[in-house]
Amino acid sequence: MKDLFSVRAKISGRTDLLIGVGSLIVVVAIWCVLTYGGHIKPLFLPSPSLLLEGLQAFYDRGWLASAIVKSLTRVTLALFMVTLIGVPIGILMGAVPFFDAALRRFVNGAKSIPTTGLVGLIVLWFSVEEKAKIVFLFLGAIFYMIILVRQAIKDVSEDYMRVAMDIGASQRQLITKVLLPAAFPRIWDAIAVCNGIMWTYIVLAEFINNSEEQIGLGYLLYIGSRTQDSGKVFGTLLVVAIISASTDWFFNTIRKRFFAW
Repeated sequence: MKDLFSVRAKISGRTDLLIGVGSLIVVVAIWCVLTYGGHIKPLFLPSPSLLLEGLQAFYDRGWLASAIVKSLTRVTLALFMVTLIGVPIGILMGAVPFFDAALRRFVNGAKSIPTTGLVGLIVLWFSVEEKAKIVFLFLGAIFYMIILVRQAIKDVSEDYMRVAMDIGASQRQLITKVLLPAAFPRIWDAIAVCNGIMWTYIVLAEFINNSEEQIGLGYLLYIGSRTQDSGKVFGTLLVVAIISASTDWFFNTIRKRFFAW
């Protein structure tokens, strides 16, 4: 029991699971007491049954599954683009001083620009169709990907570099055989982080010309807020949270299974 409260102490997977499930049960119990007991108005916090009714209403109209697939597709496409472009740039910046000096200030400056402030430009450049949503998600994560990958490369121990150079490794081999393998677990973590970032942006992305034809989870949130149905709003937010947590679990499982070094 003492280890549970000790700084950086290790606990078993079973204990971790029990604590997590217990915390979830406590939160749901408090939620039920507050809502069913009439201590808080449904407008501010719907009961579990109202939340399920909101999701059921979307499901009955055939919207829920379509919205999940659409949003998941948009995030997946944007993540692929972010990885394809951001990882090589981050590797070059972390490994080669010239590229770092040339690009670092641009990347740091662009990171500070709120993505929401670019909506007008995105609409101007890419209209209001599907492409605009994916570009919005891309811009929301690309600079974080570059920075995280750059730092992962820079944090590789210099001892590895010295040993490789002592045995005659070329500049290219230093990157492909030393830096990249050593940094790959953290690069994978960067991909997982950017995936989570894009799920926080998906609602805003889908507010760009949201409609039933371009349905997504953002559109469901729009419908819930427009009809002042808190069950639909909280239900959709719960779906977003579950999908985001599930994809995080997927990335973490892959990392532990294949990149545990």
